[in-house]
Amino acid sequence: MDNMILKKVIWRLQDNMIQWLWFAFNVNKERIGYDKGLLTWLRAAGHKKLRRHIHICLLDIYPAGGKFGKFTRFWINERSRICKATLNEGMEDADIIWIFSQDPLPPDIKKELLLMINKARHGAPVINHPDFYNSYHEENSFRKLSEAGISVPRNNFTDHDIGKTTVVYKVIGHHGSSKFLSPYKGSIEGFRPFEFIDSRGHEGLYRKFRAFYILDNVIPNHVAYSGQWNVHRETKEHTEYLFDMTETEIESIKLIAETLKIQYFSVDFLRRRTDERPFFTDINVYPLTIDFTETARQFGYFGRWIIMENRLRLGIPEPSGKPFWDIFDEAMVSFANLENA
Repeated sequence: MDNMILKKVIWRLQDNMIQWLWFAFNVNKERIGYDKGLLTWLRAAGHKKLRRHIHICLLDIYPAGGKFGKFTRFWINERSRICKATLNEGMEDADIIWIFSQDPLPPDIKKELLLMINKARHGAPVINHPDFYNSYHEENSFRKLSEAGISVPRNNFTDHDIGKTTVVYKVIGHHGSSKFLSPYKGSIEGFRPFEFIDSRGHEGLYRKFRAFYILDNVIPNHVAYSGQWNVHRETKEHTEYLFDMTETEIESIKLIAETLKIQYFSVDFLRRRTDERPFFTDINVYPLTIDFTETARQFGYFGRWIIMENRLRLGIPEPSGKPFWDIFDEAMVSFANLENA
């Protein structure tokens, strides 16, 4: 077994034991995250008694049983000072409805979500409304973004590009690493091509930057480095959690939100090797929020944490100087008040 795989197996066993026996191991509860076990169950039970100013209802119904909704509900209830979250219930008195399901939504799931929203309190604002949830997956999304002034890779090709222009063919309707690099071959059923952007930095590694957007706030998350052009979790060589974003990048992400009419998403972008110009390649309204076991373990943290808290646990200052949960609470207060005014 690979040493890294073995190490992760050991970490998961430790996490599970500490969930049940943190007191016996004399581990501070504040350093233990979400997991399956007694401590998480006790915390979740306490959340049911919460009474807070704003009630957010997350709707995570696709795929069946949901994926990240339960985890995100836990951390909102654990960390927010102002907001309480419920999952697929309590819409009648919710102050904010947050569509929190895997994209793209099939037509029947979209219809079901619209029916659920109709049960909400009149005037309750919706984050990522079903009518716009699939906007990134629409065939003309890159064109719309480009026309709005957002830098995206070229995705309109002619016969003159065949065999000459290097492109990335990405599977339509899916996120992640389902893509391949090739000279342009023309249309391939099930794939959408866009021009390859060489994102290598001065050290020769390819770079992929990720940021989150929530209600007019742009939050840098990380930059991953790899010797391979397709930078993702399995190919990355290392990750940095602090990087400066340019004004162009920040304003472009806000323009993405405005153009696609979505209020929460993660966005991946590349900086072109020749001039550091950003190109926005992937937008995800249902991004992975779970941080993996290995991050910050050397600082004595155990279990699963929400990805927005990486810098806190790593002892890295926030770029804005403000903790994520303060940003979150202020954004939710503003959103609820603005829409209900």
